[in-house]
Amino acid sequence: MSAAAGTKQRSPRAKNAKDRARVLLAQTGLPQNIGFVLRFAQAAVWSDLVKALQPFNVRPVHYSVLLILTAAPGARQQEIGEALSIQRPNLVALIDELEERGILLRQPHPEDRRSHALCLTDEGVALLAKLKRVQQAHERRLNALFSGEERRALLDGLARLARLTPDTAI
Repeated sequence: MSAAAGTKQRSPRAKNAKDRARVLLAQTGLPQNIGFVLRFAQAAVWSDLVKALQPFNVRPVHYSVLLILTAAPGARQQEIGEALSIQRPNLVALIDELEERGILLRQPHPEDRRSHALCLTDEGVALLAKLKRVQQAHERRLNALFSGEERRALLDGLARLARLTPDTAI
C-alpha cells in the first residue's frame, strides 16, 4: 500500500523467482549502486574460483600465499600477512595447515631469529604449477566477458575502489 495514495502497488508479473527478484531489485534502484553490484559480482567470481580450486583442497588464500612464496622465497610470515591483509592469528593457522600438508617449510629467518622464513617444498612447487593452470582457465572465463579495453578499465576502477581502504597494497 502506498501511504500517500492509499493504493497497493504491484510488481509486474514475472515468470519465475529469479525474474521476480530482478523486478523487485530494479524497483529499489539497488542495481545502480556500485557496492551492491560489486558484491554480487565478487560472489560470482569467488564462487567460480573456489569451485575450480576445490579438487586440490585449496582455497584462494592458499593459492595467493603460494604465489607470493614463488615471487619471494624466504618471505617472512608478517610480509605475507601484510601483502594479503591477513591478520596474524589467521595467517599462523593458514601457514600451519600448508606446512602440515608438506606444501611449504617454515624456517628461522637468517636475518631475524624472531621471524620465520617461508619457502615452498618440491610438492608445493608441483601443486602451484597445477593451480596456475586452473586459475588461468578461471581468468579466461572472466576475460571472455570483456574486451581488452573493458578489462583494463574494470581493473583500474576496481583498484581505485580497493584504495578506499588505506592499508591495501593494490
